[in-house]
Amino acid sequence: MPRDVGVRRLASVLAALLAAALLLSACTAPASQMNQPLRTGANGKPDFLANYGLGRYFSNLSRNTANAADAADSDILLFVTISGGGKRSAAFGHGALRGLRDIALHPPDGRVISMLNALDYISGVSGGSFPAAHYGLYRARSFETFPSDFLYVDVNAYMWGIYTLPWNWAWMVDPLVGTNDYMAQVYDRLMFHGATFADLARIGQPIVSINATDIVNGTTFPFIGLNFGLLCSDLNSFPIARAVAASNGFPGLFGPVTLKSYAERCGGARPPLATAPAVSPPETEDTAARRRELARIESIYADPARTKWVHLLDGGIADNLALRGLLSFFISLQSDAALFQHTALGTRRVLVISIDGEAEAPYQLGLQRSVGGLLETLSAASGTQIDAYNFETLALARVHVAHLADRIRAIRCAKAPVIYGHPCGDVRGDLVHISLSDIADQATRERLARIPTGLTIPREDVNALMQYGEALVRDNKLIRAVADQADFVPLLAPPSAPSVASR
Repeated sequence: MPRDVGVRRLASVLAALLAAALLLSACTAPASQMNQPLRTGANGKPDFLANYGLGRYFSNLSRNTANAADAADSDILLFVTISGGGKRSAAFGHGALRGLRDIALHPPDGRVISMLNALDYISGVSGGSFPAAHYGLYRARSFETFPSDFLYVDVNAYMWGIYTLPWNWAWMVDPLVGTNDYMAQVYDRLMFHGATFADLARIGQPIVSINATDIVNGTTFPFIGLNFGLLCSDLNSFPIARAVAASNGFPGLFGPVTLKSYAERCGGARPPLATAPAVSPPETEDTAARRRELARIESIYADPARTKWVHLLDGGIADNLALRGLLSFFISLQSDAALFQHTALGTRRVLVISIDGEAEAPYQLGLQRSVGGLLETLSAASGTQIDAYNFETLALARVHVAHLADRIRAIRCAKAPVIYGHPCGDVRGDLVHISLSDIADQATRERLARIPTGLTIPREDVNALMQYGEALVRDNKLIRAVADQADFVPLLAPPSAPSVASR
């Protein structure tokens, strides 16, 4: 047989095998999981309050009543954010939650309860979305299972399988299947087992916010009821694994997770707590500017002529600390006077704990001739940008926390000079930043900071990151002082549900 004929036959066989593999992958590709439209209530109108993060979940802010036996009822308004940084940040953040679990609060009835029971809101981005979502879904059991479910698992092997195994190549031929659809499937199989935001809703506080980046508008997109309400979409039915995949969609490795807008079905109605154009008393210039920008983005989402699809990638692009979504949450909270007043009267301490597992900027590259390959270059460029942006985000967050405390103080003192046995002005707002740079041992600090931003790291590094995250939170003097100063107030009847806006 002539050699060229043999070569052609071999090429034909290989082409046939490739076609068969692509056909098989198309048959076994992850099913498209598009978000669903918002359901209507008995009155035939959009049921905004049924969405996760609104309605009773929001009204119970700072009143963790999901389990009455464990309810903290403290006067602490407690928020935790967990940064991006791959599995390095996931392990560090999980350790930090263990540290909060180790700090005790002491109600007057003699109970000893964990500070975690006072947690109102947990926000995670990119790598930090894993421990945030896992804790939100499993609570105390997360401390037993998260390491074996995720931290010790070689997730990179699953990721590379998307590109190297032919039966995973449907994303190459089907524009409606993306690489991140496969990762959502992996996360669901490892950790979430079909859970949706409705499962988080049934459990109750804290509110869990998973943050991605809207690559069209260049802004943080938290998976909470407000944003989905603007799209007239149902968050409750949305898979947690898919939200986490969006938050971890590193550009270049993964394609976007796309949401469909159903805004035309809501006929211009807006969900409760949509950003008000202004509040009284006057805000600081920075807060007012952020309110205007937030209102502008919300108007874009709610307008079917301007938004039909929302394309989401890694949340670290817009905010690697998961703090900017929290600042928007502060503004949303203040948009409803009744709810904010209810929350303010029972609050003396506002505490934001920022858990930052991001490594320091790669300054050593300044001593090298070559940065490395494509992935190394992308990692260095994105890491440097994130570090610079984080500094500004922290500064902005401190301003907003102080402003929130000022507004709470004003509401309390307008009510009475003494609130629940404390001077009305006895209000503090603090932001505590816990990072890898706080590790005292230089050799350990540098070793952990060199861990690449990926989804597989050695077991000994996982254990070290959990250990230091736990110790840094547990031993933090300011966090412990807030716990020691906590008082416990009577459960207040929540205000009636805020009305649906139609601005």
